Amino acid sequence: MILYAWLVGAWTAVLWFFTFGVARNLFGLFPRERAGEVTTALFPAYFAFAIVLGLAATLALWFRRNTPRASPALLLQLLALIALAAIPLFIQPAMATHPPGTPGFARWHGLSMGLNLFSLIAVPVASLLVLARSKE
Repeated sequence: MILYAWLVGAWTAVLWFFTFGVARNLFGLFPRERAGEVTTALFPAYFAFAIVLGLAATLALWFRRNTPRASPALLLQLLALIALAAIPLFIQPAMATHPPGTPGFARWHGLSMGLNLFSLIAVPVASLLVLARSKE
């Protein structure tokens, strides 16, 4: 359970740090267009790192699936992984076909933000389900 706790903690930290630390501050420091360019350049590393940590945390939980409440946590983590993987695989390429500031870009960007937000919430909730129950 220690490995799972470390992996899910690191996954949560990466998601929250990039979203509310890095991206938010970039948009506070630079003009919108420049901040968008910088975050776009950072996205491949962010998503790769988050997906690898998420996959490792999910596998760690899979091998401990006899733990109480592991099934709902596994489902949440799998959904978070799918949501995160969909962003670089499908949403970003679709977003790239629309110039920033257009309705098409805004639609894809909103979907991307929604999926990322879902992951930001689902991952810590999943870990709380497992880790709070494992202490009983």
